[in-house]
Amino acid sequence: MSSAIVSSINYISSQIYVYAGLPIVIIGVLGGILNIIIFLSLRIFRENSCGVYLIIMSLVNIIQLLSGFFYLILVKGLLINGISVNVGSCTIRVYTVQICALISMSCICMALVDQYMATSKYIRLQQWSHRKIAYRLCAIISLFWIIYCSPHLIYYNAVFSPATNSSICTITNGNYQSYVNHFYTPILLDAFPLLFIIIFGLLLYRNMKQISYRTAVPLVRRQHEIQITSMVLIQALISVLLISPFFILTTLTSNIQFSIDPIINAHIQLVLGITICIYYSYYTVPFYIYICVSKRYRQQFFHVLYTMYFQRWCKPTNDINQVAPEL
Repeated sequence: MSSAIVSSINYISSQIYVYAGLPIVIIGVLGGILNIIIFLSLRIFRENSCGVYLIIMSLVNIIQLLSGFFYLILVKGLLINGISVNVGSCTIRVYTVQICALISMSCICMALVDQYMATSKYIRLQQWSHRKIAYRLCAIISLFWIIYCSPHLIYYNAVFSPATNSSICTITNGNYQSYVNHFYTPILLDAFPLLFIIIFGLLLYRNMKQISYRTAVPLVRRQHEIQITSMVLIQALISVLLISPFFILTTLTSNIQFSIDPIINAHIQLVLGITICIYYSYYTVPFYIYICVSKRYRQQFFHVLYTMYFQRWCKPTNDINQVAPEL
């Protein structure tokens, strides 16, 4: 009886990965590609410091969905054991997933700080919101996380599990496991970025309320700052809601000894599957948040895809030298 219940719960878990996970990956990759096209096509984003962070974040999110979530869907959802885990694929995949998670979260945090400085009434702070500084920060922080996550290449290994009759990717060093359970996951990946987002989100919201009344700021610049600030602010708020459940659950399951009852463990895996889908939605939603939040971004989206590309492909070549308006 208990084995039938466990099998049913496991089947539900696998179906969640398939029917919730696959759409998340597909629309996430599509949204990330559209974000990159729009940001690179319009000079107002391409030459904006916050736009640099959003471009890098969109690229990293695509890599994360494909290297992280799509792999989980194949293994846990479609139950394709043919892509058996070996030491090389295990370490490289985990290493890539962790780097992408940290860079993506760093980009949204830096975008918040950048917009806080860009909308500040202090000229000295505004000067720090610059495209060249954004490029340098992205390079430095990316390099830092690449080096910082290098122990994953050493301590993650493929280990045969009798329970699943297959190899699983896990940490093989007790001290590093303790570090991951007590600092890396709950603090570095969860508490610190969430606290950072909340603090700078509130500061940015205060600046956003004040910028509409600054007559010294040109109207076009005010409109653009309000647009990109609202996009980043709403994304940061939704990020808090999407990533918290997964890290709370993983922290609890890593530090609390649960019953070895297979039914309870199956329920835990079911809840974990749901929270994983919610977590990876963080990498999916940026484009759709921007479309919903900003009317101007919707206009820019239509302008880029229809005016700049579709009409250009359809028109004769002698018409493509016309100057298009910058939105």
